[in-house]
Amino acid sequence: MSTSESVMENAIAEGLATVLRNILLKISGTLQPFPNRRCTPHCKRKEDREVALEKATEPSHHRDFILAEVRRLFKARLYITQDVDFITHKPASVHDVHTYEHEDGPTPDENTIAFDLSQNYASPWNAFLLELLLQELQSRCMEENWPIKKSDNYIREILRDRYKCLHTIWRNAQPKVAATGHLKTLGKVEARLINERTQAGKESRQATRRRNKYERRKLILNHIAALKSDTYDDDLPSWQWLGRLIKTLGEHGMSSEESAVENGVENVLHVKTMSWRRNIDHELEIVDLQHTVDIDIFSLQGSCPLCRIRTTENPTTKRDAVKGLPLALYDSAWIASLTECQKESPEISTAPFPWMKVAVV
Repeated sequence: MSTSESVMENAIAEGLATVLRNILLKISGTLQPFPNRRCTPHCKRKEDREVALEKATEPSHHRDFILAEVRRLFKARLYITQDVDFITHKPASVHDVHTYEHEDGPTPDENTIAFDLSQNYASPWNAFLLELLLQELQSRCMEENWPIKKSDNYIREILRDRYKCLHTIWRNAQPKVAATGHLKTLGKVEARLINERTQAGKESRQATRRRNKYERRKLILNHIAALKSDTYDDDLPSWQWLGRLIKTLGEHGMSSEESAVENGVENVLHVKTMSWRRNIDHELEIVDLQHTVDIDIFSLQGSCPLCRIRTTENPTTKRDAVKGLPLALYDSAWIASLTECQKESPEISTAPFPWMKVAVV
């Protein structure tokens, strides 16, 4: 018998021995692996459709509840208080992962969660741990009698997304290769992480201010339009048109601001320039003025609204243009800079939006 045939026979014999051993362990109850999650493309598409339907028909607070419970579970099982703590996660050993996935090694430790951070959520090792967390979450749902219950596929998708988020945080914290070909020092890695967190915090604050500004403007315009409707004032159409303008632009059509201190004492906001949006400074100033003059809408409690400064010297926003708006809401010079293909694309709506010169009392 040749050496290659002998190696082949030994491999087959070891494989059969592993299969038989696992069968006996399953029968005795010693080994209770999670069911194989591999399915056909047709089955996967069906599951995706069911999850999409489940998400489309649920109230937003249902999803918020499940997301919060998933975050709580990850924090408890991984011993972290915030996502950034995951950068210290100790991955599973290469040997343990290899023996489990390719030999007859033991399953991952269910008491100490250690992901294989060299792989995505679909690897056998990570899939086992996510199924473990799924069963634990569903068990808690039954034991604590949660008011909101979701299917396994729904929660499985959230668990996978949670792993992807934490895995990205961990990967970004690893030393990068510098231009010299050497790994960057821990000090440089720390400085990069601090800078990224600072930038993320800045963007989060700007997004919050932008969202609050949009909601405040909607509230102002809805309130004034309701008051004007009772007596049908002459300027009612102007206020109604301003309401349509703000709602059509949406939250992402609002400008961002950079906070600053003027003359060493006064906090102000420098409004970023949106090159793609039509100049509506006059219209926005009319709306924002009501924030300070109409006490029926806003109480005097809380912080005073900051002064907004709009000049051409302000920085330009880095956010992309909002897609799908009527052509009238885009800046004509910005439109002229587009190619013919971009102008004809569905990214610009053909819906009419008649412009109005606003004059209100």
